[in-house]
Amino acid sequence: MTPPHAAAPRALSLYPRRYRETYGTEIHEMYQDAVRGAGRWARCREELDIAAHALRLRTCTGPGHLLGRFVLAAAPYALAAAAALAIAHLLFLAVATVEVSDASLVLRADTPTCLLTLAAAALAVLGRWPAVRACAALGLLAAAALPGTDARFLPLLAVLVLLPPGGTPARTDRRLAVVLALALGLPWLPLATAGAAVAAGYGMLGALAPTVVVLVIRSAAQDGGARHALAILLATAPWTLATATTPVGAAVALVPLVLAYGLGATVRAGRRRVRA
Repeated sequence: MTPPHAAAPRALSLYPRRYRETYGTEIHEMYQDAVRGAGRWARCREELDIAAHALRLRTCTGPGHLLGRFVLAAAPYALAAAAALAIAHLLFLAVATVEVSDASLVLRADTPTCLLTLAAAALAVLGRWPAVRACAALGLLAAAALPGTDARFLPLLAVLVLLPPGGTPARTDRRLAVVLALALGLPWLPLATAGAAVAAGYGMLGALAPTVVVLVIRSAAQDGGARHALAILLATAPWTLATATTPVGAAVALVPLVLAYGLGATVRAGRRRVRA
């Protein structure tokens, strides 16, 4: 049994100094109440909770921070993009022929990450966002540890790992994320079933760009549209910025998006004038 006055949690030292000086005693007392009579695993869990909260404060990714609110908006889109990528990889692996056995071998490295990503998507449908974050963390570790994993998984899953605890993405973002997933996945399905190379066919800009432009206009037309429009761009960056390796390519990729945001912002300003 833990004594009534348990030692201060080691994770307390992870807090910023000023926060620790102001709230350290309160955190210690809450920790004592939580672990009194608890076993070793319960104490470890409390330590991890404290460490996670401290790191969120240091990285400004808590629900009250600007970055935390941005991550909350970006999470559905990042998950939609990652799930579409996972389905494409698994489908290609299932239909790969002997002629593309080398690509098939490379794709096998993605299997753990793909399965964990799809599990996260299923949990998101059920509204289990804390479990989504856990699956994304495992998928991110698998992607980083296994050579040959598609690098596009890394930023998408990282967004989900930073998701503030207790936060639920807005319903509008969740619905628009489904549209984004379809835009990313459907154009590639015929290529996948034909066994065509993922690198050559997946995420075709000709099909994706119009959808992204429409989503950016829709988001920019709403209050707080900048955050949501940037969230969409972040999730689609691995594809929309694929041509941005030259100044001309960057202009082709970015100018339509800037114009789309400007159009949406104009619509939002017009609505405000009408209300006024």
